[in-house]
Amino acid sequence: MAVMAVMAASFSLACSAAMAQVREWNDPFVPRPKPPDGEEQAPTLKLRLAFDLPLKTGERNPTGKSTQGSPPVSPTMQAELRWQSADYWFAGMTFYRYVLSGRQPWNPEFTYTFGYDDWHPNTFSLVYGNYSGNRIHPAQGHPFSLFRQGNISLGYKFKLPEELDPIFKADETHDVNCSVNANATPRYLDLKTLATQRYKRTFSVGCRYSLPSNLYANATFFYFPDKNQQQPWDPDFTYGFGYFDWHPGTVTVQYNNYAGNRLPWNDRAGDGNFRRGSISISWSMNW
Repeated sequence: MAVMAVMAASFSLACSAAMAQVREWNDPFVPRPKPPDGEEQAPTLKLRLAFDLPLKTGERNPTGKSTQGSPPVSPTMQAELRWQSADYWFAGMTFYRYVLSGRQPWNPEFTYTFGYDDWHPNTFSLVYGNYSGNRIHPAQGHPFSLFRQGNISLGYKFKLPEELDPIFKADETHDVNCSVNANATPRYLDLKTLATQRYKRTFSVGCRYSLPSNLYANATFFYFPDKNQQQPWDPDFTYGFGYFDWHPGTVTVQYNNYAGNRLPWNDRAGDGNFRRGSISISWSMNW
């Protein structure tokens, strides 16, 4: 792979607002893959380079306003740097270049996240992530980032009880890991009133089914205590599947859908369907 060429292109310009693109590495809602026993030494610094292709790129008027809205309809090149300590404190930043630059109304040029996140079962995490419309070169009078539009998530990871293995696992060599999260966004856009509102709150539960061959599938479901806070781009559920190898120097291929998917009994407006997802190819290295 021509790494330097991809780096030069990718580092020019950033994860989408509250569910978009490939957030496998820094999304507190998605249960992370764990390294096998005996190989859990945390890298000091990780670089991920990726190309993300939405299945739907023809829509010129997606749903959103200002710095928040639905996932991008432009392919993107991405570069993420993530530092992690040996005791699971971390900080990361992702940069994006939009291939179709005219289709980037509220999607960010960079995103950032930090906090504490231990991959082991029966551990807690506390993560802040900002996926709103951050700008490297904002318009005059506008900030680089609106910190209060970031999401704060308190999570707990766990394994399914062994008694449930015959129901949920096709083979004893397969693995199922789950997490529950309480999430809060101090400031968010209400599309109906076009006003900034306070403290969007959600609860989420997600599970990841993994095979020894590094194939996986995951899904996360969300509950809004105040239904009026749910925007068209806020999902009832998200999902993904693909091939994920956490080792450095390997290639990962994934499909992820973070659009405004709706459960059948939810009649609130949503913009989710299969074509709202995207396919990504990524490569990583560690120092």
